[in-house]
Amino acid sequence: MFALLKLAWRNIWRNKRRTFITVGSIMFALFFAIIMRAFQIGSYGKMKENAVESYSGYFQIHKKGYWNDKNINAVFSMSADTIAKLSLNPKIKVIIPRLESFSLASSGNISKGVVVMGIDPEKENKMTKIKTYLKKGSFLNSKDKNEILVASDLAKFLKVSVKDTLVLYSSGYHGSTAAGLFKIKGILKLPVPEMNRSTLYMPLTVSQTFFSTGNQVTGLIFDLHTMADAPMVEQSIAKKINLNIYEIIDWQIMNKDLLQMIASDNAGGLIMIAILYLVIAFGIFGTVLMMTTERIREFSVMIAIGMQKSKLILVVIWELIFITFLAVFAGIMLSSPVLIYFYYNPIQFTGETVQAMKNFNFEPVMPVGINTNLFVYQSLVIVFISVLAMLYPVLKIKMLKVVEGLKS
Repeated sequence: MFALLKLAWRNIWRNKRRTFITVGSIMFALFFAIIMRAFQIGSYGKMKENAVESYSGYFQIHKKGYWNDKNINAVFSMSADTIAKLSLNPKIKVIIPRLESFSLASSGNISKGVVVMGIDPEKENKMTKIKTYLKKGSFLNSKDKNEILVASDLAKFLKVSVKDTLVLYSSGYHGSTAAGLFKIKGILKLPVPEMNRSTLYMPLTVSQTFFSTGNQVTGLIFDLHTMADAPMVEQSIAKKINLNIYEIIDWQIMNKDLLQMIASDNAGGLIMIAILYLVIAFGIFGTVLMMTTERIREFSVMIAIGMQKSKLILVVIWELIFITFLAVFAGIMLSSPVLIYFYYNPIQFTGETVQAMKNFNFEPVMPVGINTNLFVYQSLVIVFISVLAMLYPVLKIKMLKVVEGLKS
């Protein structure tokens, strides 16, 4: 076997130009496939992270049935001790209480239906970084009384600004009347257009008084250190609460539209990579076809002087294996430094693109996602294509007629 390997290694360097062209074509195709896929994976990861950290969290606890109905009556109270015990998990960054409902906001003769979010300002800011969206005025604190933050497009529609007063009118807990005057403390430019048109924030205690819910909330939002921890932490939390009373909704359910958009874009990306690999396949097969046709007389001579066809087939197979692995190794070595650089220095968009991406809740950067599977899958596809290409010389040698080959 060693002799066959040695012969195969020498054979690929008999025609260095052909070998370098083949290795180069596979190497650069693999390089571009890895780079393109890495940017795709990185962008998808960033989009998911933005969606999770701008509103939904990695998962939420509600009273059972709340997510489908979102009724103010589906509130619950969880003791501080219980929340503290849930927070002991080192993979949890913060647990954020919220009270969410709807109200009619009015200023003068202008009225609009709005989403009222009662928040703990400090905890909310740890996850959503909501303070960074402050455009005018000042941020809330837990001691504020009847002061609110209003999204900028909503403020523009209602024709109000900082220090103006809004009238809020709604239905509170168990049909009670919720009405009050609230002073605008700040204006927020939220990254999600829909939220920017219809959202206002108030301290949690103020919202509980407004909706007459006592110390109850509509949800507990969990922020984690990494997305990979979400399934494990969710399972751990599920064992510690009564699922007959509460429900756990994960970020995938809360962001279905985003995941569908990613799946659609991912399918387009896979088609582009498939086209790239189709080009590689034709390149590899063309090389194999040329290599085999040029060496018909050589194969015939070797068989005529006593070499078995099976051993000759092994030599040719090893030649293609050597070429493939050289190309795959070179492609990985070429792409790795580029990926590492862009991983630590993601591409930053400038100009009008920045605002356009922010309007769709996308951070104006193009990050790179790096994982082992990125290299493994792309390399396996190249190996699979090479295995298919090997079938041609194998069949050609098996069907080779030595006499006719010697005359070629």
